[in-house]
Amino acid sequence: MKITDGVIKAIVAHGRQEMPNEACGYLAEQDGVIVRHYALTNLDKAADHYTMEPREQFAAIKDMRGRKLKLAAVYHSHPETPARPSAEDIRLAYDPEISYLIVSLAGPEPVVKSFKIANNTVQPEEITIVMEEEPMRIKADAVKNCRGVGCPMNLVHTKVGLAALQPGQILEVILDDGPPVTNVPASASREGHKVLAQNRLADGAWSVLLEKG
Repeated sequence: MKITDGVIKAIVAHGRQEMPNEACGYLAEQDGVIVRHYALTNLDKAADHYTMEPREQFAAIKDMRGRKLKLAAVYHSHPETPARPSAEDIRLAYDPEISYLIVSLAGPEPVVKSFKIANNTVQPEEITIVMEEEPMRIKADAVKNCRGVGCPMNLVHTKVGLAALQPGQILEVILDDGPPVTNVPASASREGHKVLAQNRLADGAWSVLLEKG
């Protein structure tokens, strides 16, 4: 599996945002590289299993088709257990052609692993992280500088910035390290926007690029 570093950061952030429950979603690829994630709602709101929201699933697949992307993987988080498929994960693995990616948040650092699952057989899959080339050259239509702004006001500023844009336009939000760079992208994703990139700046802050949904 090839996946961009921005997508890895985004799904780890989604997993942290949903703790203590499991997070779940889809991953889409273009030219053999996973370039986009779709954070979906876990209807079960549980720490050891998940059920995706059907309407969100349909909307995600429709968006992929519109962007000429292909469904490549299902991802979910394990808040308290290692990054390996549970018995339930194996039982519910419905498509042997796609990958199943697990984000473990049980330790001090996140662990991300991928697997192919077919006929109740689990095969680990190597992950190659592709660094996004010159991500800061993505032109933002607007910028919100939230350095020094804590939650929930940074969420408010982000919503105001997105509200002023048209669908498809891009907002760059500058956030402090820590909870802001976890909470703001996850909140925006849940509201239907896309996290295009998360990049650390020289002063330790983060640049987050959000595409209005």
